[in-house]
Amino acid sequence: MLLGPLEIFSGHDPIGISGHNRRATLGFLLLHANNVVATSRLLHAVWAGDAPQTARKILHNAIADLRGVFAAAGPGAPDLLTRAPGYLLRLDPRQVDLFRFHELVERGRAELTARSFDTAAATLREALALWRGPALADLVESGVRWPELLTVQNAKLAAIEDCMEAELAGGRHHEVIGELEAVAEAEPLRERLAGQLMLALYRCGRQADALTAYRRTRTALVDSLGLDPSRDLQALERAILNHDPSLALSTSAGTAPAPSNVARLEFAGRPSVTLERKRISAVLVRAEPDPATEDPEDLGELHDEQSEAVHAEARRFGGSVRASIGSTWLVLFGVPRTGEQDAVNAVRTALALRDRLQRAHATVTTGDALVSLSGQRAPEVSGGLLETGLRLLAHTAAGEVRVCAATREATGHAFEFTTTGAAARVDGPVTASGEPGTGQLIGRDRELGRLHGLLDEVRRWRRAHLVALLGEPGIGKSRLLAEFGRSVRELREPVRVVRARGGEPLEVLAELVRSCAGIEAGSSFGTVAARLAETVQLLLGTGNQASWVAAHLRPLVWEPGNAALAESMPACRALLEAAATTAPLVVLLDDLHLAGEPVHRFVEDLAQRLPLLVVTAGQRAPAHRDTTTMTLEPLSDGATARLLGALTGQPGRQYERLAPRLGGNPRFATEYARVLRRAAPAPAWPAAATRWAVCAAPAVPPAVHAMLAAQLDALPPPEKAVLRDAAVLDDPFAPEAVAVLADADVGDVVEPLEALARRDLLRVHRRLAAAVQVEYSFRSPLLREVARSQLPRRVLAEKQAKAGAWAAPATEEASSCS
Repeated sequence: MLLGPLEIFSGHDPIGISGHNRRATLGFLLLHANNVVATSRLLHAVWAGDAPQTARKILHNAIADLRGVFAAAGPGAPDLLTRAPGYLLRLDPRQVDLFRFHELVERGRAELTARSFDTAAATLREALALWRGPALADLVESGVRWPELLTVQNAKLAAIEDCMEAELAGGRHHEVIGELEAVAEAEPLRERLAGQLMLALYRCGRQADALTAYRRTRTALVDSLGLDPSRDLQALERAILNHDPSLALSTSAGTAPAPSNVARLEFAGRPSVTLERKRISAVLVRAEPDPATEDPEDLGELHDEQSEAVHAEARRFGGSVRASIGSTWLVLFGVPRTGEQDAVNAVRTALALRDRLQRAHATVTTGDALVSLSGQRAPEVSGGLLETGLRLLAHTAAGEVRVCAATREATGHAFEFTTTGAAARVDGPVTASGEPGTGQLIGRDRELGRLHGLLDEVRRWRRAHLVALLGEPGIGKSRLLAEFGRSVRELREPVRVVRARGGEPLEVLAELVRSCAGIEAGSSFGTVAARLAETVQLLLGTGNQASWVAAHLRPLVWEPGNAALAESMPACRALLEAAATTAPLVVLLDDLHLAGEPVHRFVEDLAQRLPLLVVTAGQRAPAHRDTTTMTLEPLSDGATARLLGALTGQPGRQYERLAPRLGGNPRFATEYARVLRRAAPAPAWPAAATRWAVCAAPAVPPAVHAMLAAQLDALPPPEKAVLRDAAVLDDPFAPEAVAVLADADVGDVVEPLEALARRDLLRVHRRLAAAVQVEYSFRSPLLREVARSQLPRRVLAEKQAKAGAWAAPATEEASSCS
């Protein structure tokens, strides 16, 4: 038993295992049951600090003692086997409470998705009842600090949040409020718990306490992380202030209690039901049953295992399982929120399930669907892409994944296909991009020169400087980082450049070390060890510090997920500090906002110690005395046309009429060029390019549509609703016109319009007439098209009629004046 102090039983009889080394060895093997654990990992786990010279012998003795204990336990006991490069503890997972916990949580989440709230709450309560204290509490007390234990603890907190969601959806806010207050106080930075507590307090008539809980969470986030609460939590606060009816629990006769959706907090401020056209991707996967398996109990167990796998893979790639019939499951991407990589992630999910399930085949279809969004129930989806997927699945052989033409178009940059008729078989990920023109940087000479100027200042003053590159998605932050790194490497004076991309903290640190040591992806363990040892010796010499750094960086680089952050961070810092003393050091960190608070602290601390230039790209600027924030502005229309020409190999002047539509976004230009190249063979490019250049409204490429739709879905509901109404109007438009379409007062739309302007989605125009008149226009025509495309046809027609009726008096007045 792991969920508490380590305990071993044979039947109902406890088995005593004494000694820290034996218990630590067994505990670590149990956390990785049925997987080979390398001897080096075991040694590092048992002796977190300096291991004694006889550590390997002590470990061998502990293994021998554990084998003796298992042999004495009789039949059904685990097998402790030697398997290169270490050991394998083989056992029935159902014998371990941790695995039973995960099994129950998966079942509870599936029941929650199916809206069986009472059943889900009971299942999740059963899972949480397995805990007898912190995981491996006795080992933790003795100083063990394994990253796996933090993962287990986070899994428990996530299960508590799921349980609270089920309880709240079942109307038991009075019963759980005390439990929620205790957990939220212990975990002040978990916003989902804070939102659940706020909702429970509000439903209990304690509005003031709900707002106090919000302020307490906001203070904790600002003091600890320097961050404001998420938009969803802020929207919930506004809904509580406004007594929004959507926060009330539905108790109408004959209707199941409505889910609170606190996990996403998407109900705040929404109308009761919103119909929206969304571009989604649907995965249909079927696992053909084994003809030899006929017993219903065996089939039931097999189905449960398959269902667990489907839910796990769907969550891993950001999808949600919406339905199942027998051994066929439906996984949706883009509902309720659009993601930039929905189609790609859908294909990845289909491939993963094909490989994980026996005799499985899958299809992926992409297209527009009508989605009913409500805070009172799960989204409902209707559209032809589901029927298309079913027809395609009937003609897909076991072991294959087939996609529709729209999916093929949206994912052609990521996967290779064999096309057969209207469908295509997925052959696997692309091996090379082959994208033309990606090596050119256009329209960023000023920003590139500014970065080189800051590097010169770092050299001159021997003082660290941080640069934060900010800007909208696709504006070219990553591309500028890459070009700056390339140009620095070509300088006459030697400069060391290391770079990494945001993600899990250990992965970021590992990537920095690999970059510093020149370790390429896919290198063998021998190559990794040799390159790392060579770099450490070159920068730190051969003393005790060098040995310590190498010992802690080796597991970080080889298996980041199994390294310890507490030791990896100072070791990585020591390596970079040594590198900065031998040559000017430039650290490039892309997508820093995805890296988490430990990496932010690491960057800020690094800049306090030594002269170096750190350039980050993301949505947040690091805190430091010498920080320069560079917000990348859109490219000019001329630069956009030149970029399109470079990407397609055609004269840029052919795209002078297309360029203004792209809003100066280099990513949009890249996607338009990709679609053009795919649509027309090379000899036909000039004619095709000319047709696109003079076309008034070329189709929005799938990737661009997904990026803009994701931006819209990230908006608070009132702002999103106002923006879609504004998309019906021509630029520039007045707040009065938007109010007419929204059936609201002008004052109700002014605040959302101003917020959209602050987000740089709208432009503000002020005209002097009898009084100052404020008008707005869309930043990008493409944003208008995507926002308008989300309105159902009937709704769009009604709003166009209202817009025409509102504009008619103004037109008549202008005609009479002339």
